[in-house]
Amino acid sequence: MMSFFGVMTVITKGHYASLFDSPTSYKANAFIIFGALCWVIYTVGASFFPRWSPLKYTALTTCLGMTSVLVINGILYASGVVAVPTTSAFVYVIPHVFYTAIVASFIGILCWNIGNKILTPLNGVLFMDIVPITAFSISAMMGINPGFPEIAGASITGAALILNNLYLRYRVTPKNTRLSVRNNSEISKQPS
Repeated sequence: MMSFFGVMTVITKGHYASLFDSPTSYKANAFIIFGALCWVIYTVGASFFPRWSPLKYTALTTCLGMTSVLVINGILYASGVVAVPTTSAFVYVIPHVFYTAIVASFIGILCWNIGNKILTPLNGVLFMDIVPITAFSISAMMGINPGFPEIAGASITGAALILNNLYLRYRVTPKNTRLSVRNNSEISKQPS
């Protein structure tokens, strides 16, 4: 919650009511929140398959995602909701689609899953909050001066990430310490 609050502070520049000022953006905001929720579910979902390698999880989920995209597009084209693209438009888009499908999607998601395997999904999900902070940092490097609320929000998000990491280390350490002490005492009791 602390990390989310920090991100909201950066996005709104401290004017939280601005999220509700424009009813026309409600639908877009809802889709963004839904997309972020799906990404959290996907990331945490990897923990339900601890024996799967990041490559297997990425390959299977990508195949399922690709299948659903093709089926949904087929339905939209067949029903006339979306116009079938012209041949020239299709040829123009193909390189972009391949880049997006292979580099941005498959390789990017594979790297994300490898990182989550190392960090654990609980830590990995928190890094989604870094996206607005990264955009804010790039803007600052390009000469756009950040305001106090943006700096405060970035600091809150950074602090949340650090505190979460420290908490997880603290929570895991006593169990590991007790386990190693118990194992050492059992070893010392065994006859040589």
